[in-house]
Amino acid sequence: MAMTGPTMPTQPDRPPATDERLASVPTVSSKQLLQGGRELRIIHDGQMYRLQVTRNNKLILQK
Repeated sequence: MAMTGPTMPTQPDRPPATDERLASVPTVSSKQLLQGGRELRIIHDGQMYRLQVTRNNKLILQK
């Protein structure tokens, strides 16, 4: 899976992240994760989660 450079909007209630810290965080596009679908399941620590794309093209992570 190819990684791309990070692009994160700045939030007003937080100080901006340093470029150094962002460079060390792996970044994957949602298109790569979803592989053309609109939902995927993620197992984390033995629990199942669903990542879905809404009709408004937003992401929702549900347990």
